[in-house]
Amino acid sequence: MKSIARREARNFLAFTGISLLGFAIFYVYPVIRTFYLSLTNTRVGVDAVDFLGFRNYEQILLKDPLFWHSMRQSFLFSFIAGPLSLLVALYAAMLLNRKVRFIGVFRTIFFLPFVIPTFAVASVFKGFLHPSSGIINRVLSYLGIQGPGWYMDSSSALATLILISSWGFGVSMLIFLAALQNVPASYYEVADLDGASGFQKFRYVTFPFISPVFFFNVVLATINGLKSFNLAFLMGRGLGFPANSTLLFPVYLFVTAFRMPYKLGYASALAWVFFLVIMALTGLNFLLSRYYVNEDVE
Repeated sequence: MKSIARREARNFLAFTGISLLGFAIFYVYPVIRTFYLSLTNTRVGVDAVDFLGFRNYEQILLKDPLFWHSMRQSFLFSFIAGPLSLLVALYAAMLLNRKVRFIGVFRTIFFLPFVIPTFAVASVFKGFLHPSSGIINRVLSYLGIQGPGWYMDSSSALATLILISSWGFGVSMLIFLAALQNVPASYYEVADLDGASGFQKFRYVTFPFISPVFFFNVVLATINGLKSFNLAFLMGRGLGFPANSTLLFPVYLFVTAFRMPYKLGYASALAWVFFLVIMALTGLNFLLSRYYVNEDVE
């Protein structure tokens, strides 16, 4: 038995050794290294390093107004953009679940925006939403309406980010679509015989079947919304322009680590605080899921 166990262990390492090594190098080691850096005052290009203990965390939680501001912006962005993108994705999936001609073409068209790189999306929307030369405000001016400042006005910049972010709902839409296609048609037939309305069929038939997938998308939307970086970085010029209104937490983390004075230790502490926040919200999602996820709908 011992020889069999050793042979199985060798086979396991032979097949998974490279993956385990890669996981240790690219995941485990960076996590441990980042925690160590968070306890120091490490700076890029500075050799002298002092061990600070948890003083970086104390500075973050008690003496850093930009931390709280960036967290507030990220929470607003995530808790508005996330539900919005989920609703759009679910509605689009329900439309694409219908049996009509050329449905494959329509599904491809709906998914294409997700494939477009973020920098291209940001560039296009910067042109569309420019306060003076953008086509949106020019059309509004023809109608006698004064258009907003969009991404160049601190009062509307975050709302503009949220609006643009709804563009990329392709993955959630595909996940919803796969779940919708697994709902038995016989349940809808019974609901029709009972005279159920469209809303009643969604509430009592569709949603119970797709509720586990809905929960999965909620978790993804929460995490992706909080760690959203590319769009905010590009629209806010990498500095939270204007007036820190687009300074989401990942942008603040990047600026802290990779802009003068390159406070890598402090940024590592910021990353760990952010990790704990995301973990707490993910746990909250799991707790709330018991109220709407139906795991035994059959």
